[in-house]
Amino acid sequence: QLVISVVSGCNIERLRGFIPEKVDILNPMPITPCLVGEGVFAFNMDCGISKEQFAMAEDLLDALGTIVYIHENQIEALSGVCGCGPAYLYMMIEAMADGGVAMGLPRDLAMKIAAQTAIGAGKMVLETGMHPGALKDAVCSPKGATILGVHALEKGGLRAAAMDAV
Repeated sequence: QLVISVVSGCNIERLRGFIPEKVDILNPMPITPCLVGEGVFAFNMDCGISKEQFAMAEDLLDALGTIVYIHENQIEALSGVCGCGPAYLYMMIEAMADGGVAMGLPRDLAMKIAAQTAIGAGKMVLETGMHPGALKDAVCSPKGATILGVHALEKGGLRAAAMDAV
């Protein structure tokens, strides 16, 4: 038997207090983008379940997003990137939309454009396999608006703030 728990912040040791010892437990961390089929589920390879149980869990959760395999010592890092990451990206989308409004776009259009840009950029990283820095460089032309904007973000500490947040 296998229990799959998506209770946030509840590790296997804590779950063990509610579940019989003979039952195996997998606790992939849920994230809100699972609601639209674009989440990330991390399976802890050190949880002691069988390959068959992992396969069953994959079948159940595959429709909700991407499944990755991690080790126990990577859970905190995973949580910082994909557990907290949606909030950080929502803030960036909101900020980009605010910039669009400041430049004259209607709010609803600015929000739609900013959100779609985030989706497109993410797909470019995943589908091309290129490093995000190379993709960024491909958009930056000499003395262009993009490199000036990148400079403004660097001056504002975007990269360091994002790394510190994670």
